[in-house]
Amino acid sequence: MTTSTTSASGGSFGVVTILAVLLGAAIVGYGLLLAPQSLIGGAWIAAVGLSLLLSGMFATEWAGDRFGLSAVDRRRLSLAFAGLAAFLLVAFVVVNFASFESAEIEGGTR
Repeated sequence: MTTSTTSASGGSFGVVTILAVLLGAAIVGYGLLLAPQSLIGGAWIAAVGLSLLLSGMFATEWAGDRFGLSAVDRRRLSLAFAGLAAFLLVAFVVVNFASFESAEIEGGTR
């Protein structure tokens, strides 16, 4: 009796990885849509999306084969880009909250 194991895709594309790439691409698109109203804000949102997209991309075996990365290097790059996306998102919220508060204070003194 012989058994053989084959892989249909040759790589690992998990649900979380696919969601990270798709969500990152959607956020990049949203940032590009915002660019005509606010160039800095649109670029900032696009950078969050790009970081998330790269995080998902580097989590795949395809990226390891393509760029010659070990599993440890892929994990580090994936976590680094996920951390960068989180940092950029938190910084965006903090900066926008601070500018909203100052505009509210300035508008209320009249």
